[in-house]
Amino acid sequence: MLPDLIGATRDYWRKLDEVEAAYRRHELTTAEVNAQVEALMVELGNTRRQLLRDSWAIFQTFVQQQGDALAGMAALGVLAYVWLVANGQA
Repeated sequence: MLPDLIGATRDYWRKLDEVEAAYRRHELTTAEVNAQVEALMVELGNTRRQLLRDSWAIFQTFVQQQGDALAGMAALGVLAYVWLVANGQA
């Protein structure tokens, strides 16, 4: 199952708002805010990288399973283009 990138981004912004609110209440120092923001950015970055890895794996599996069909469609597309060029249509 693919990671929920939109949900992860919403969580990131919610947590970022919580950090900002804590800073405004003087509960966190600037260094602590920087550390927490960096940790949140790493967490969101990991989710994004996982989504890209999973999407790439799904794409590779699709190409492996449907390789012949994709090659046939590409061949038909090339033939149609050649026919259009040969007949002065393109």
